[in-house]
Amino acid sequence: IAMHQNLGFGLALTFLIGLIAAAYSSADSALTSLTTSFSVDFLNIEKLPKKQQKPLRKKVHIGVSLLLILVVIVFNKLDGSVVSNLFKFATFTYGPLLGLFAFGILTEYQIKDKYAWIVGLLSIGISYVITILPESIIGVYQFHWEILPLNGLITFIGLILIRRK
Repeated sequence: IAMHQNLGFGLALTFLIGLIAAAYSSADSALTSLTTSFSVDFLNIEKLPKKQQKPLRKKVHIGVSLLLILVVIVFNKLDGSVVSNLFKFATFTYGPLLGLFAFGILTEYQIKDKYAWIVGLLSIGISYVITILPESIIGVYQFHWEILPLNGLITFIGLILIRRK
């Protein structure tokens, strides 16, 4: 709409201002929710005295802001669209979740909990290495979205390896 010449400058400007307002609103909501989530879930901020909560919350807010700026810079440097890169990133991060879910539903094994995060990270690492293997090793085939179930399978196998006997 903003680039359509028949609609006039005023409508294009109004559209652009609305687009920017929506983007800022979304960024503000994300910043607030990430700050709150980190403060409550990881720092247990509600257990601290009120006097200590405010400065800590401000520090976390600044840290999350810097993290979001870093994410924007990283996505700017990546090839392809933001949405495509976001989905590619999701194929790596959702694989371990898929593997954990399938393991919990399909087996009755108990695992050694302290090693579960290692299995998840190894699964992501192995999956990433598989996607960058040269053609001399895997031929002309290139992994794309199917890395998600493969990542889940790697996690599932890893969880079997750390099950309690």
